[in-house]
Amino acid sequence: MAAKPLDLYQEHFVHKDFERLDLFHLLRDKYGIRSAIYPGSFVHVTPSFVFPVTTYVEMDKRAKKFFEHPGLGAFVAAHKDYPEDARITYYAQDYQEEIEGEDEGYDLLISQYAGFISKHCKRYLKIGGILLANNSHGDASMASIDADYHLAAVVLKSGSKHRLSERNLGAYFVPKKAIEVTEAYLEKIQKGVGYDKSASSYLFRRVS
Repeated sequence: MAAKPLDLYQEHFVHKDFERLDLFHLLRDKYGIRSAIYPGSFVHVTPSFVFPVTTYVEMDKRAKKFFEHPGLGAFVAAHKDYPEDARITYYAQDYQEEIEGEDEGYDLLISQYAGFISKHCKRYLKIGGILLANNSHGDASMASIDADYHLAAVVLKSGSKHRLSERNLGAYFVPKKAIEVTEAYLEKIQKGVGYDKSASSYLFRRVS
């Protein structure tokens, strides 16, 4: 365990080369994103370095100490690359519980290693907004069968570098086995389906 709350970011993201700063820059530059909500974020505060408005939803008690630390504002200010002050909101709660006043307010919904965020937190994403989801816990699979989402691009990774691709999107989400991918099935297995072609993460646009 880190000795100080802010050290958690260094321990879990910097030292493990898992900040994904370049990915958030790509999303900002491609889609004009300025606001993001990150359910199940732990202390992955990197989006605040790129997007002026960020909201984090995390129940972990260590995250609560991190986001309420008096030095967090200065920490973000030292790393951000936009001129205005950072606006950071933190909710210490289960993301499946409703957050009042946040409906359809964000350009980006981030789902990374935290369950079916695409389903439970869809209400916070603007129509036309972008969902960033990986398939570790099956959330990209869940989004792929949701009519409210449309696959817009995939995130490909080489080493620690990311790039976006819009090529051959129809080849993704084709199961290796002859199974019917349904919401009930994904809820049961609680993990990603094996596909013929896969990516590091997937970008879906909310269309309705």
